[in-house]
Amino acid sequence: MDEFDDLPEDLGDVEVIYSDGEEYEFDDGESEVPINDMPMDADQRIETEVIDISKLTFDKHGKSIFTSGVSKDQALAVTGGEDDNAYVWNTSTSEIVFECTGHKDSVTEVGFNHNDQYIATGDMAGMIQVWSVKDKKLVWCFEGDDMEWLTWHPLTNVLICGCQSGDIYIWQIPSGNCKVLPTPSNVATTCGKVLPNGKQLLVGYENGHIRLWDIKESTAAWTNTDNNTVNTIDINSDGTLAITAPGAQVIKLIDGNTIGNVLLEGETEIEAALFNNDLGVIVTGSLSGQLCVWQVGKFSIRHQARIECAVTLLKAGTDNRVFVGATDGAVYICDVKAGTLIDVLTGHKGDILSITAFSDGNRILTTSDDGSAKIFQTR
Repeated sequence: MDEFDDLPEDLGDVEVIYSDGEEYEFDDGESEVPINDMPMDADQRIETEVIDISKLTFDKHGKSIFTSGVSKDQALAVTGGEDDNAYVWNTSTSEIVFECTGHKDSVTEVGFNHNDQYIATGDMAGMIQVWSVKDKKLVWCFEGDDMEWLTWHPLTNVLICGCQSGDIYIWQIPSGNCKVLPTPSNVATTCGKVLPNGKQLLVGYENGHIRLWDIKESTAAWTNTDNNTVNTIDINSDGTLAITAPGAQVIKLIDGNTIGNVLLEGETEIEAALFNNDLGVIVTGSLSGQLCVWQVGKFSIRHQARIECAVTLLKAGTDNRVFVGATDGAVYICDVKAGTLIDVLTGHKGDILSITAFSDGNRILTTSDDGSAKIFQTR
């Protein structure tokens, strides 16, 4: 039986190009093979009926939903949106468990801490709130500079925030004890990620600089200045390499040196990138719809494909799967080892803005510009 038989027949008139094994294959990198060969302009895409194959929909925001998170026990989800609200809701029933009120601007960051004790919510104006999941109430808040990014430390109750001023705040929760990593150049920080060792923080800045901070000592080990701008970064699981977007620079974390890049000929930037340590590859997606799998070290293409819309984000799944969010409202599931497209999840009618994978590996939570959050079963 063809494994694409149960996909909606009118899914954007997608034409899947099959190999002998009856799976869509990524190209070998020498030429471009589109998933959708049939030309379709923007108006036609909007008018195409979208078949919703999600298992559950949460639609209380009513406006764009920018961010999402799922608890480790998979029972709760949290979403934040343009309506200046964050909601905590049940992943089985979509019923609201409690509302995170008091924000003054779009909620662009939410997340559970390492043991599901707390949820952090942050808005663009700089109001950051921490909520007790058990008691369903606010336990700590801070209001400061315009927030750019917010992340929990993966091992302890420490919350880290990057601001438009360039300063980085590190708080112990719920005591609120704070230290600040000061900006060296009064340039906004755009992204940040804690290394697997839990002791260092990799930070990107608006001017393209990337800095590795020692969290305890509040000192910078090195600064990389090879990028013109940096919006996102990903770190491999052993904490030795980082990849930047949009510059596509691969950086060695021991000394901050750039050791290569992962850009196709004719492309100037990528939209998203992530590592797969098991395979030793980097996956990239671009606004032109290009999906590429690169061999780490050689920085050569292992697989290449294209979808007929812009990639908005990439999210790693289990079993070498990658979830690809796109501007057509679909989520494409790719097997990066085999180089095949294995499923297309439809239901949204706007850009995919966030994807959160459940810990069981069988479900994802997606949010969109269409004002809905959806839970999909994955195969």
